[in-house]
Amino acid sequence: MMFKTQITLIVLLITISISAQEKDNILFSIDKEPVYSSEFIRVFQKNKEIIVENNQNNFDSYFDLFVDFKLKLKQAYELRCDTTPTYIAELNKYKEQLIAPYLQNSEATESLVKEAYQRTTKEINASHILIRVKANAKPKDTLLAFQKIIEARTKALKTTSFKDVAKQYSEDPSAQTNGGNLGYFTAFSMVYVFENAAFNTKKGEISQPFRTQFGYHILKVNDIRDSQGEIQVAHIMVKPKPDNTTLARKNIDDIYNKLKQGGDFAKIAQEHSDDTGSAKKGGVLPRFKSGKMIKPFDSIAFSLTEIGDFSSPFQSSYGWHIVKLLKRYSIQNLEEVYDQLENKIKNGSRSKYVQKSFAQKLEKQYKISENLEIISMFYTDNIDEMKSNKKLITIEDKFFTANDFYIYTLNNKNKNIGELYDDFKNKKIIDYYKNNLEHTNKEFAVIYKEYKDGLLLFELLQKMVWEKAKNDTISLEKYYENNKSKYNWKKRGNLTIASCTSLDKANWVKKYLEKNKSIDEIKGLMNEGATIHVLFSEGTLEEGNSKLPKDFKIVNGVSKIYNEKDNEYTIIKVDKTIPITGKTFKEIKGQVINDYQMFLEKQWAESLRKKYKVKVNKRILKKLKSQYTD
Repeated sequence: MMFKTQITLIVLLITISISAQEKDNILFSIDKEPVYSSEFIRVFQKNKEIIVENNQNNFDSYFDLFVDFKLKLKQAYELRCDTTPTYIAELNKYKEQLIAPYLQNSEATESLVKEAYQRTTKEINASHILIRVKANAKPKDTLLAFQKIIEARTKALKTTSFKDVAKQYSEDPSAQTNGGNLGYFTAFSMVYVFENAAFNTKKGEISQPFRTQFGYHILKVNDIRDSQGEIQVAHIMVKPKPDNTTLARKNIDDIYNKLKQGGDFAKIAQEHSDDTGSAKKGGVLPRFKSGKMIKPFDSIAFSLTEIGDFSSPFQSSYGWHIVKLLKRYSIQNLEEVYDQLENKIKNGSRSKYVQKSFAQKLEKQYKISENLEIISMFYTDNIDEMKSNKKLITIEDKFFTANDFYIYTLNNKNKNIGELYDDFKNKKIIDYYKNNLEHTNKEFAVIYKEYKDGLLLFELLQKMVWEKAKNDTISLEKYYENNKSKYNWKKRGNLTIASCTSLDKANWVKKYLEKNKSIDEIKGLMNEGATIHVLFSEGTLEEGNSKLPKDFKIVNGVSKIYNEKDNEYTIIKVDKTIPITGKTFKEIKGQVINDYQMFLEKQWAESLRKKYKVKVNKRILKKLKSQYTD
């Protein structure tokens, strides 16, 4: 799509530095505004590899793109695109992303990464008891909940059946069926507070009470074992039909019998699995750890012992499955998974601990004063006092009132007042740092300006190209009519594809197809009860489709027998050929929009060249070309 192409172009060009220009040669000017050679060369060298990947390795072509970029940027500022609400909102979003690397606390992050890695090497089986209490509950209600969890813990310590105590006290509804048992889990499976309690409690012991956003908990560690690592599997899924509850089971049994006879799992998954996302990959799913998939999928997948083994059909809440074990992954060393764990920490609940540590570091750099007496008002029902303009916290020259904190509490009701104030204070310290970063960090100022210009160009492209192509239906259809010769279907056919388990069976199926026997007739003749010798699929396909043999040509009649994989013989019957025909506007609208966008942008660039006077220093350009090209 043109959208993707333009994003790539913007990425190429927004890397322009805004640092003070050295007095070097003027490469070109736009209405007497100079652009220096050093600026162009920095961009060209930085993006040389990307330019090659996008087939724009020609120096002259890239120079033209650079000039076009500058022309579009000039027009964008003239049209005040930088003042639109959409631009401002998007820029603020990008700013948050750009600031993120400057908010890291490497020491705290590294400590959490090492802790997480050690925990991923183990799996804990634990049971828990939950006494619910809202995060913003009144002190009286909080105390009652705490007393109840203490009572439950006291009773649990006196009995050998934690399960019975969980059924009696726990306010987690699942406790009535599982006795509070959560199964096996490892790092990142639970909220961090819960995980800490589990990993800091010895096997057979009961934790001290701890609080999460759900309420008060205690847990008992039933078992600790080495991690089973990860596995990768492929699966075939057949969804049940609302109007025929037995058909899905029959189909999965047919598939299972064919697999036992040596059928190719990937091909069968591609043709028959109702999980469309994995079917096109031969049924392959991303690797996963124990406890990550639904039951019984998880337990059956991990019960497979040998690579290549596949399960018998089983049912889950999604339908009927057959699972094949593709690979087992043992625990990797810390260096191999460091980046992955670091990313999880930065994007998960642990990030608030890194953020808190970072705020504490910043706190030492700023002059900060607090009026903590105001916080006591938030344990009362005195709304007027809570919404007052009394100064609560001052950071350098910026202050925040009780009312600011009151508004913050309304939007963050899942924590108690003490936690809320700590979060509020840390947030305001970090916000102060972020809001002043452009003025205190030159590196950030450069990158931020690059993004501002890139986003501005995006805004203008949307106005001048993308919206026109999308909304001007008359011009779009006219473009299609003028370029219809570009849009054609390949030769197609209405096909019946038969997959057989042996050459002997394939020969029989070929003969039956040549005699125009129906699919049901051939199945009746070939398949022997639970023994499936042939599977069929039907549809309209283009010549060259990946589901067809590589050298298959669409011609009316029955094909030869293809044997591209062991124990997999394919015969194709073409019931009807559909010749090469033009695609209708409706069929090809997406591609027409893409092509029309390119056409509009070319026209736009030409108009800008006429509107603004571009004067190129040809001597300098020639010198740069000889210096920076092979």
